[in-house]
Amino acid sequence: MEDVHFEAGEWKFVETGTVIETPEGYVLQIQPRSSTFKKYGLMQVNSVGIIDQDYSGNEDTIKFLYINMKKEPVTIEAGTRIGQGIFLKIAKAEFEIVENMEKENRGGFGSTGLK
Repeated sequence: MEDVHFEAGEWKFVETGTVIETPEGYVLQIQPRSSTFKKYGLMQVNSVGIIDQDYSGNEDTIKFLYINMKKEPVTIEAGTRIGQGIFLKIAKAEFEIVENMEKENRGGFGSTGLK
């Protein structure tokens, strides 16, 4: 990893130089550390990154996509801890194409529950 400089409002990848082999039946979820925004004003652009088993070649390094939310430039020095990951067990689903769903419509965002 090398130093990464962000101008105000700029987004870019931060390279970790780390390659992993995710175990079968798992994904690696990557996200910022809780201190990343507080210290550097950086937010992960895609909210959460997912690294699956297929991403495990010699050059398939873990990268974080961050945006600088500060009004001034910020530099992340090489070796700075800016993210973390957790392995999550996943279930494989089988999908079936149907003409109609059997249940009634629910309405979408904020439509469940009572006031």
